[in-house]
Amino acid sequence: MDSALSRSAPRKATLVASMVALLLILVKLFVGLSTGAVVVLASAVDSMLDFLVSSFNVYAVRSAERPSDQTYNYGRGKMEGVAAFSEGLFILASALYILRQAIFKFLTPGTFRFHLPKAIPTAGLTWAMAAMAFSLLITAALVAYLKKRAEESPSLIIRADTLHYQTDLLSNGGILVALLLIRLTGWAWLDPAIAVGVSLFVARAAIPLLRKGLAMLLDRALEEGLVENIRKIAESHSHRVSNVHELKTRRSGDTNLVEFHLVFDENIKLREAHQIADEIEMRVRALEKARWIINIHLDPVDDSHRDQKLAKQGLEDRE
Repeated sequence: MDSALSRSAPRKATLVASMVALLLILVKLFVGLSTGAVVVLASAVDSMLDFLVSSFNVYAVRSAERPSDQTYNYGRGKMEGVAAFSEGLFILASALYILRQAIFKFLTPGTFRFHLPKAIPTAGLTWAMAAMAFSLLITAALVAYLKKRAEESPSLIIRADTLHYQTDLLSNGGILVALLLIRLTGWAWLDPAIAVGVSLFVARAAIPLLRKGLAMLLDRALEEGLVENIRKIAESHSHRVSNVHELKTRRSGDTNLVEFHLVFDENIKLREAHQIADEIEMRVRALEKARWIINIHLDPVDDSHRDQKLAKQGLEDRE
């Protein structure tokens, strides 16, 4: 039951995020085109990319949750890594577009000479501020919802979406403050100037998504603390275990994959060694709420030196 709830959380979260992004696109585009406020148009472009990313995430979640089969023996969990990495690229693209629009606001078309932007009419500023205030409230509600769903599932997609929309929340707040300052001071140049700041802030937010997505695609090990706990359990669970080696871990979607060798004394019976390995496996599974694939190799003697030699030989052969 808990597993089913955990797996449904990413589906619900990505669908809700897609619908919210679509709503914000319509509101921001209408107001941005009507008022000419570049920060609102920039935010609309960001929402367009939000919608594209969230729509792709809907597909990615469904694909990642499909069970393993003869073609994909370990499932399709790495689709989450693909989604997170793609989301980072989309955010970078939106940041570059916002930066381009802001810079061109200072340049005369054709000649590309520098000039100060025209003032935005008071009525236009009012509509722009209303649109961004609405966007701020809706995005805040979405972030709260995504955080709640993230607690129900270890899905990288939900975490990436949460981080993404937290960035949108801060940028929307910054845009609203910018519009308020423009209305109070009449400095129209603040519109594109702050849009430049927004673009840099949005680009910075893409880095963690790119890093996390790439880490999953490259089979990075689980968190250091979790790996150390796995090692401690394997080494201390039974006095019949004399050594633990070849401990390897990685994450694929919401699945933790672990493998290691247990060294027993030569006189232990296979049934007893297997029982100890099962007990260790159950303790490891209890470390984190996730799906686990654990492979434990039983060694009657310590062959770690041989394994290291074979691994080294494999590297030399490739060279």
